Amino acid sequence: QAVFGLQGTVYRHILSASRVGPAMCRQESAPPAAADFNMDRAASCKPALAPTAIARTPLDRRADFRKIVAVASLYTAISGMLNGIAVCELGTPVGYTSGACVNIGRCVASKDKTARRLVGMCTMFYVGGIMAGLGGSACDGDYVFEGRMSPGVLLSAMLLALGTYVKRELSHPTLCMHLWALSQGLFNGVTSKFSAAPLRTSYVTGGQTDCAIMLGKAMLALAQGRAPPSLRKVILNAWCCAGLALGGFLACHAHRRWGARSSLAPAVALAFAATALPKLIVASSVAPPPEDGDDKVRT
Repeated sequence: QAVFGLQGTVYRHILSASRVGPAMCRQESAPPAAADFNMDRAASCKPALAPTAIARTPLDRRADFRKIVAVASLYTAISGMLNGIAVCELGTPVGYTSGACVNIGRCVASKDKTARRLVGMCTMFYVGGIMAGLGGSACDGDYVFEGRMSPGVLLSAMLLALGTYVKRELSHPTLCMHLWALSQGLFNGVTSKFSAAPLRTSYVTGGQTDCAIMLGKAMLALAQGRAPPSLRKVILNAWCCAGLALGGFLACHAHRRWGARSSLAPAVALAFAATALPKLIVASSVAPPPEDGDDKVRT
């Protein structure tokens, strides 16, 4: 009898809970003693709200294309200036590795110990890209256009300054080469993560090939009476080429006057691009900058 009585009591409690539960989900307010319980019940009954999204559109649909071109030109001018100074100081550019790989094979064939330095440089450039991948949001290529400081670009500027100190004060050109290569790899990795289009700031060879193919397709489309594709990437690549040329021009004159200290100029310019430039871009925009806590959706 005790067992049957206990079963009946449990059954009545279960039945009363099944009737009260839906009413509690619709309840506007609850007694203080049951506030936490009702809050949990209400949360379970309401559908989850979607997070606020910030759309990141492709290059062909960006309204701020002129600003993108201006920033890319500044980036490539900084990289071009550093690599021009690296050629004067170290005998080789540090922002791309295709030529270095060729020279590695040549040095190995001629038993030149310079191959070790070049292998280290290529490795550090590669490590910089790994750092950009591991950095997550700290190495987000969109931050400069969203009014946010870029820690990855700022770290790249610090590595440039450190390499200059190592070269001038410690007389260690090999370590300077590796630090500058690491900086360029990180910088190129951050800018390559720009959602609208990868901004290859230290080399433009691949971009030139892509743009040449795009121009060929546009010519074919016009010949067939069809609408040509957007040529924004072609325009962007042309400005990047001009930026690298400008950087090399500035490097020649700066190194002739200040020597190794001239490498501090691209370091300062890179720090400016990481900290002050995003605020200037947002200040000149009509749309308000996104909040730091907003989630982002890449399209």
